[in-house]
Amino acid sequence: MNRTQAVLQSALSSWQNWNSGEPGLGLLTAKPEIVTELFGGRTNKTFLVSSGDFRAVVRVNSPDAVKLGIDRQREKQILELLQPTGLVPRVLFFDNDFLVSEFIEGRSLTDKSLKNSHIMESLSEALAVVQSVKMPNSSPRNYLDYCRRYLNQLTGTKVSPLVVEQIEGAAKAVDQEAWEPVICHHDMVPENIIVNDSGLFIIDWEYAALGHPGLDFLRLYGADYASSERQKESLQSLFKVKQAMDKLWLAVQL
Repeated sequence: MNRTQAVLQSALSSWQNWNSGEPGLGLLTAKPEIVTELFGGRTNKTFLVSSGDFRAVVRVNSPDAVKLGIDRQREKQILELLQPTGLVPRVLFFDNDFLVSEFIEGRSLTDKSLKNSHIMESLSEALAVVQSVKMPNSSPRNYLDYCRRYLNQLTGTKVSPLVVEQIEGAAKAVDQEAWEPVICHHDMVPENIIVNDSGLFIIDWEYAALGHPGLDFLRLYGADYASSERQKESLQSLFKVKQAMDKLWLAVQL
């Protein structure tokens, strides 16, 4: 039995401790069984499980959380803070090795659907709600430190001093700008947004932290979401940091 199988079985064995009594989840009276693996995630292994009319998602967390810049306790805190918004799956059980959450049936967005005016409006409203939720006793992400944690793992590889200087310069510029930290997803890609008849839901919050209020919009729409040339100019450093974090995230896994 490999690690994924062992953690998955541990998760299923904890079923009696799952917070499954909320309306709409179905009745959980016996140990759930695996229905299928849910593909599409880039970091973890995720499975749909069921027992009678009860369904849930079990995410087996990657063992490389620290290397990838993931803080599981911060993810737990943010998910708890966002539960009342109705914009995230309900958390049924949280463990450092796995997460059990409500199964959200629907379709993931695509680059094409992001351009739909109704979707754009719904997303803007959803992110406004997320950003209005306060996260007490927390420090905002320092993007220079975050990028350096990735760079420090790449010391034997060919990352030129010029590239390092450019990344660190852009991150430092973002950190020094005047902006109000908000809850930021930091991986707001179309695949992490699900829509159904009940509305819009945002999943996979493991990279979330207090961060720049423009980053989630920038990741979805690029600089096109900026309303003026001045705003586009002010987002240049942030866009460079976003690109750098994406490339560094891939590089540390090679």
